Amino acid sequence: MTMKYPSLDRLLESIGSVFDAYSVVLFCRNSAGTFDLITSFSLGDSIRKGAKIEQGQGLVGWILKNDSSLVVEKFDEKNTFLGYYGAEQDEQIKVFVGCPLPGGLGALCMDSKKTYAFTSKDQRLLSLFALVVAAIMDDVGEGGVSNREQALYRVLQQVYALREAHPKWTDFLNRYLALLAGASGYEYAFLVVSDEWGNNYLLEGSNKPFMPENFTARQSFSTGSGLLGWVFKKNQPVFFGDGKSELGRTPLFGRDIPGPVLNTLMAFPLKVHTRCRGVLVFGDRESRVISNEIRAFANMAADYLALFLENLYLRNKVRRFAPPSVTDPGDATDFDNSDYHP
Repeated sequence: MTMKYPSLDRLLESIGSVFDAYSVVLFCRNSAGTFDLITSFSLGDSIRKGAKIEQGQGLVGWILKNDSSLVVEKFDEKNTFLGYYGAEQDEQIKVFVGCPLPGGLGALCMDSKKTYAFTSKDQRLLSLFALVVAAIMDDVGEGGVSNREQALYRVLQQVYALREAHPKWTDFLNRYLALLAGASGYEYAFLVVSDEWGNNYLLEGSNKPFMPENFTARQSFSTGSGLLGWVFKKNQPVFFGDGKSELGRTPLFGRDIPGPVLNTLMAFPLKVHTRCRGVLVFGDRESRVISNEIRAFANMAADYLALFLENLYLRNKVRRFAPPSVTDPGDATDFDNSDYHP
């Protein structure tokens, strides 16, 4: 008998909303060695209840057999088998992406009717969701998800809903950073972004005042100095806490730049259009242990923001070069990025 995981129903619904997917499915290994459809989300009603798939059977089976992610950008329904729609599969699916769960537990997959709907960044973010799915299943098997993890999961749901509720960039960013700081318990959550050439960066937003009042607003800092400049240059995250990291002794923005001394820090590079265009930072003046659950939560929040900014960048580029006659009239109601600086 297959174990039920009610919390996963909401998670798959959130995944569908984040990626604008048509369907999201989760297959997990059963005692017989085949894989059951545990739960699913779809905008249609053609997903087969109780579907089973063996290793090597169709696209999902390929992921299960090879323990590797898969992206199919040119989907041919006549010659490609998914395995979770009915016998008369006619959903007009255009793209498919799937990731294995750790330990051969199963696979998390989604599809879309929109051509080129998923990118390599989407695949990476889906793999993070796969880790969350595995953690939920493991915790439920041991007696239930912790209250702390449930709270972080609820905050992620709020983060994913922010774009619709707050269409102005500054309003979105302020609420996003406030949510992250409150959920993590860190004193500061802030975002720095680079200029067009990547030579300098500035503080784009923070959950609370970060610089002294007499410090010049929109002050720029060189990407050649400071710990955050290092993150921009190397495009690598930084973690330090408990006073054990040498990087923690490096000034954040550069020598003689005012600001609080942070003894605990997580800094995530945000890659937009092939290079690092921003850094999301969690920081605290106290020395704290960075737990695995907080690190995973912060990583997912950072990946969501990077994906969000990537989509915004591409949409701005299309608008810049598209003739006025082909501009979608609905653009007026889209995300208002008039004060978006990167």
